[in-house]
Amino acid sequence: MHAIILRVLTQTQKQEVLRFIQSYKAASFTFRDLVRFLDLDSEDRRSLQHYLDELDSQEVIHRIKRGRYALPSREALVSGVLSCHRDGYGFVAPDDRSLYKQDVFVHVRNMDEAMHGDRVLIKVATKAKPRRPPFRGRPRQAPPGPPEQRLEGTVVRVLERKFPTIVGRYYAHPRFPFVVPLDSRMLHDVQIPFHQCKGAKDGQIVVATLTAPPGRYQAPSGRIVEILGYPDDPGLEYRIVEHKFGLPVEFSPETLKEIEGIPDRLIESEIEGREDFRSELAVTIDGETARDFDDAVSLTKLASGNYLLAVHIADVSHYVREGTAVDRDAYARGTSVYFPDRAIPMLPPALSSGICSLKPREDRLVFSVLMEIDSRGNVLHSRFTEGVLRSRERMTYTSVARILVARDPAEIKRYAELAPMFQEMEELCRILWDKRYRRGAVDFDLPEAEIQFDESGKVISVVAAERNIAHRIIEEFMLLANETVACRLAASGGPALYRIHEEPDTAKVDDFAEFALALGYRLEGRGGRYRSEDFQRFCRQLEGKPEGKFLAYLMLRSFMQARYSEKNVGHFGLATQEYTHFTSPIRRYPDLVVHRLLKECLNEKPSKEWQEGMWQRMPEIALHTSSRERNADEAEREIERIKKVQFMADKVGEEFEGIVFSVVRQGFFVELLEHYVEGFVPAATLIDDNYLYKEKTHSFVGERNRKHIKLGSNVRVRLDIADRETHRLAFSLVAVP
Repeated sequence: MHAIILRVLTQTQKQEVLRFIQSYKAASFTFRDLVRFLDLDSEDRRSLQHYLDELDSQEVIHRIKRGRYALPSREALVSGVLSCHRDGYGFVAPDDRSLYKQDVFVHVRNMDEAMHGDRVLIKVATKAKPRRPPFRGRPRQAPPGPPEQRLEGTVVRVLERKFPTIVGRYYAHPRFPFVVPLDSRMLHDVQIPFHQCKGAKDGQIVVATLTAPPGRYQAPSGRIVEILGYPDDPGLEYRIVEHKFGLPVEFSPETLKEIEGIPDRLIESEIEGREDFRSELAVTIDGETARDFDDAVSLTKLASGNYLLAVHIADVSHYVREGTAVDRDAYARGTSVYFPDRAIPMLPPALSSGICSLKPREDRLVFSVLMEIDSRGNVLHSRFTEGVLRSRERMTYTSVARILVARDPAEIKRYAELAPMFQEMEELCRILWDKRYRRGAVDFDLPEAEIQFDESGKVISVVAAERNIAHRIIEEFMLLANETVACRLAASGGPALYRIHEEPDTAKVDDFAEFALALGYRLEGRGGRYRSEDFQRFCRQLEGKPEGKFLAYLMLRSFMQARYSEKNVGHFGLATQEYTHFTSPIRRYPDLVVHRLLKECLNEKPSKEWQEGMWQRMPEIALHTSSRERNADEAEREIERIKKVQFMADKVGEEFEGIVFSVVRQGFFVELLEHYVEGFVPAATLIDDNYLYKEKTHSFVGERNRKHIKLGSNVRVRLDIADRETHRLAFSLVAVP
């Protein structure tokens, strides 16, 4: 007898089941109703029955009789990702934002066995919360009516564990050994039986996997699977972050075997049928430390005065075919992860830094977008083609800026053939920016930290990363190429993967607008809604103001997070109806998917079967790649925090000038002027006077000296603590000038 292997429903299919249950209007539904809705084959029908049995056992639905189920109570069912706070409560960000724009609050008693980062299914109920007292000068008064409602949820079950393992410090208790997670959002210590300790020593950092989840009245238990070392071991932070965020470093043996057959240079047969751009004056423009080059640009000024812009993107889809081991590894990673001094690539180096990288004076396959643009920034004509390119030069942002801004004679002479084209690129860049500005795009150009190392790998400085006109040129050209591709996919009516940015939650923006108004800055909407141009006008008020950067950062926190979706709802921040990611297939899996979609879209006889398959897969691809992107962002931020603390560790006791960028009742956050690092000043350290916290103005005011500590205030602080374990810097106040 052969064992029957049950095919499990995909995450997307499970979400469709939950969406069906939530939206069904009648009092009950049948198994056949769901089969018709999902269009399942016989194998998936058995899997569906198994999944419905699970939901029934958890009282999500109720089986009335064979094949018929009663709907859940009036409470809504929502799936989403749980983010926990170290104080015990959490919030769930719904997968489907069309159901709820705001996050759902989950009390600690309603967590069940869920942990931080898990995708969970929750029952949602609305609960009244007291209306805030009206604030004088509030930009939009709340209309009369019932009290505001907040959403509260109860975890029904865990759909997917975000972290299969937990990284923490091992404590060799004589009776109950346990692991304390390094992430304070992981709310439970993990009990480790003696026979599952794997020889770990007290104080070591270990990786543990759960054998029993947490419950309302029980702590989770687990076993140690790897010992990483002691906290001070060199390079340990990278291993911690890799495990903590589930970042695969090694490629599968199947992938390594596959890439052995990929040549390190083009073969003549690969070029046949492609458009030849090798004589074109095309260049790559990247940072000095760039490891791979997936885009090159060229520009020609036409006799009509229009511009012909060519954006050439590495044709990764030619080498990474669907269903291969390389493709499976790339999908699992979702994106490359970039740390200050190293990277975890999405593709093996033989591809990312080899045959796919547009190295200067080497033939490479490209997928190109050619656009004719008028003096107002309108794309008059566009076409897409597979080609072959030989990049003329590997330019850096610094070199291009020396030509355009500093007018460096030596640099202009060195790149005499290219300098005129760079000047025309600057012209077009300003035209494109002006067009985006006219339609209301919000400039998200906030400075980032640049961490510099010496030869031994020690951090020697943390500064604000420089941005110049060359960065803006490439940014504008890539934005236009992405938008042009998105328009073509949308017009085709076929499957597509969009980069979307939904309108912000009005309640969150109202809160921010009230805060900004207390500081003298006005953000106004119309008709109870905010448009992108409203935020653009607000940003104009911040120009040149010491607190401007911090207010812009707080403004962004009121925005929705950009993500990938098969449904096109536009991009709020860019003020465009169609947008996607096409220009970085070496480091982002969504771009690779878009390349495949566009190629099929341009095919004279597109495969209907392939397109139908992509329609079904697209929601899951969008959800997965969005999740991997957020995960990579968190990992990159964590390493940045660690490196900043390492840099400041030998400066404890020193004094620094800083600027206040956030004030809360417990204290305030300060950013140092000398170094691009930030830390917290507890209110308890304000000992030169009795400081009172003012809720309305988010400031501290001294009773005797009347000194104000508010957003944008200059202060002098002393570094008291550089905590390598929590990656936090704590300061105390020395003086308020």
